[in-house]
Amino acid sequence: MDYIDFSDITDNILVCEPSDILFANEYLHRLAKTYGLSDDEIMLPAKTTVVRLGAAIACRERALAMVGSDTTVMVDGHRQDDIYLQKYKLYADMVTTIEKRLSYTDFAIDGVNQQGKGGVGVISLTRA
Repeated sequence: MDYIDFSDITDNILVCEPSDILFANEYLHRLAKTYGLSDDEIMLPAKTTVVRLGAAIACRERALAMVGSDTTVMVDGHRQDDIYLQKYKLYADMVTTIEKRLSYTDFAIDGVNQQGKGGVGVISLTRA
């Protein structure tokens, strides 16, 4: 399932590759499944929060792959921060922040029965 594509990536330094987009889409699909959603209960096109999470995941993966390749880092000069390491940290924090606020409703189409979704369960009690 495609939650994001290249048009959702707005970083002007990182150039995501198809493998980054694929990883993000697979990650989001696994996450939707952890909320107990079936494929036909998942909203596509995805809601804004899910798209932002997917873009952050793709950029995090690309930044991680690029760490150590920043040619502007000066060892004996004043600047020693790798821009890709900075980007990795930024996107890793963004992913963590967005994931903390997610629920099954961010992935689900309207009208999905919440029973058994995202840790919500219903136990029928009767007296004998």
